Amino acid sequence: MANYPNSIYSPRTKQNKSGVVYDADKTTVVFAEDINKSDDEVVAIETELGTLPKGVFADVKTQLAELCKKAIIFIIDGGGSAITTGEKGHVRIPFKCEIQKATLLADVDGSIVIDIWKDTYANYPPTDADSITSATPPTISAAKKSENSDLTNWTKTINADDILAFNVDSAATITRVVLILNVKNIA
Repeated sequence: MANYPNSIYSPRTKQNKSGVVYDADKTTVVFAEDINKSDDEVVAIETELGTLPKGVFADVKTQLAELCKKAIIFIIDGGGSAITTGEKGHVRIPFKCEIQKATLLADVDGSIVIDIWKDTYANYPPTDADSITSATPPTISAAKKSENSDLTNWTKTINADDILAFNVDSAATITRVVLILNVKNIA
């Protein structure tokens, strides 16, 4: 029974029988060197992963998938007054990712449409021509919240060091809103 993942394997060194000399060309004979090399590889993998690499998750695959999930959060605050239209700020994204979902959470019932523009750092600042939301920008209509995971016709890929700009196209009543872009790291 394996000790891993609770502890890293500590194999004993094997030796060939007296008088047996290792010969790499003899592929039908198992030599101690072959077994020791396999043991070394197992120990190297276990050492790289460490003990309990799955953490609190069911398995390592799930752990890695969860580590790839991130959120880009942008807050627009009207300072106690209703939010006005126009460009509200920029964020530089330091990693390549793909947008999975857009969520809006407002302080009061109302309406708001926020367009997201994206461009490279070299082309800063992004403009309306750089919109990534197509005809479906994040929108709240007479409510406090909305979410969209369909993202039809969105440009969902954000490259490392791209700049996002957030532009309020229209707004009514809402004085504070949080825009959350759930993203997944990609290569």
